[in-house]
This record gives sequence, C-alpha cells and structure tokens, in this order.
Amino acid sequence: MEKKRINRLHHIDEKGRVAIPVNLRKEMKYGEKLILTKGIEKCIYVFTEEEWRKFEERIREFPLWDEEKRKAVRYLLGESEETEIDAQGRILIPGNLMAYANISKVCMFIKMPRWFEIWNPDLYAELHKVEELNFKEIPL
Repeated sequence: MEKKRINRLHHIDEKGRVAIPVNLRKEMKYGEKLILTKGIEKCIYVFTEEEWRKFEERIREFPLWDEEKRKAVRYLLGESEETEIDAQGRILIPGNLMAYANISKVCMFIKMPRWFEIWNPDLYAELHKVEELNFKEIPL
C-alpha cells in the first residue's frame, strides 16, 4: 500500500512568527540560531548554523570570475537573515522573505537533506504537479 506524506498547513501570526513542526525541530533547541534565505523556486530555505557554515564553505570555493556562480552567491547569501527558535518553538520569518515567497498567513514546511523549506501551499502544489509530470520521464 502506498503511503502519502501529508504536509500540514502552519499558521503565521501577525508578527510573522510560525511554529516549526515537531518532526523538524526535534533535534533543535530553544535559542538555537537558524539562517533563512531565498530559495531557488520561490520558497525560503532554512539552515541550522552548522549546515549554513558547511554551505558557505562550499560557496567559498566558487571561482570569483565565474559570473553565474557569483550571481548565485549573491542571490543565496545577499538576503540571508538570522533568527532564533523561541520558547514555543517558533521562528520569525522576515517580511522581505515572506514577500519573496508570496507567504502571508499560512505556510508549509518541506524537509530536505540538509535544510528545510518554507512554502506558500498554493505555489508548492503548483510546482509539485509540474514535477510529477517531469519525473515520469526520469528512470529511477
């Protein structure tokens, strides 16, 4: 029997705070710093400090004369923001990143291998439909 993973919707309060789902924060702790930045597909990437350091180390290896890589570095690092997990397990999503990802009152979290993503549920559903069609062409 095929099991589908259901991504619940999470409400964002009027101050821009959202509770991180328990399954994502179980290895994090109150006061831990997280780094948020623009994602490539109109979402927000969220890294722990440790993963962010690893990410920055990989980026430092990019040759400065490569214009496309320089643009990618600027894109990913240029608007990164630091936030902390509060006592209720919430983080504050900066307004500029919420606007970029078209998130207002509701979002969803997607776990990735080294980070997690925060999405507008409608944009994610739209992207997911397109990806499903494209994945049918890929032999897995």
